[in-house]
Amino acid sequence: GRRRWVHLPRPLTLESGDHLPNVRIAYEMWGLPNPDRSNAVLILHALTGDSHVTGPDSPGQASPPWWSGLIGPGKAVDTNQYFVVAPNVLGGCQGSTGPSSIAADEKPWGSRFPALTVRDQVTAEALFATELGIDRWAAVLGGSMGGMRALEWAATYPSRVGSLLLLAC
Repeated sequence: GRRRWVHLPRPLTLESGDHLPNVRIAYEMWGLPNPDRSNAVLILHALTGDSHVTGPDSPGQASPPWWSGLIGPGKAVDTNQYFVVAPNVLGGCQGSTGPSSIAADEKPWGSRFPALTVRDQVTAEALFATELGIDRWAAVLGGSMGGMRALEWAATYPSRVGSLLLLAC
């Protein structure tokens, strides 16, 4: 996977009523989508993780891959069969919009960054999926905070989730 970015087309409305402008979601992907993208699998990382779930390291990655035993050719999540997408969480520090991002005043958000809920993060991920042309995930997988987001996907967007794999959440 190589890091890529999607910019959401409009400000994100948060549960608090605040609006977060210029939202960018960084992500990695593996495998190829089929024509209707029904083979798409969403991988959601833990609080201290990032989108680098498998594959070789490349510049700008903070850590080695963390799920290489599960994701890849011939593995449980077979990238020869599935189109695997792993976004970096909104509010994190690995390329998606967060406190270190530049605000409208051209200064880092820092402590001014709005408080986010898990639902806010999943709302951003749902808009991200729409931008990628994915209406429904074949599966959503997550551990720890990623598992909490996977549960929120199933609760908020049940028609967009085929199945769940939850770990330690």
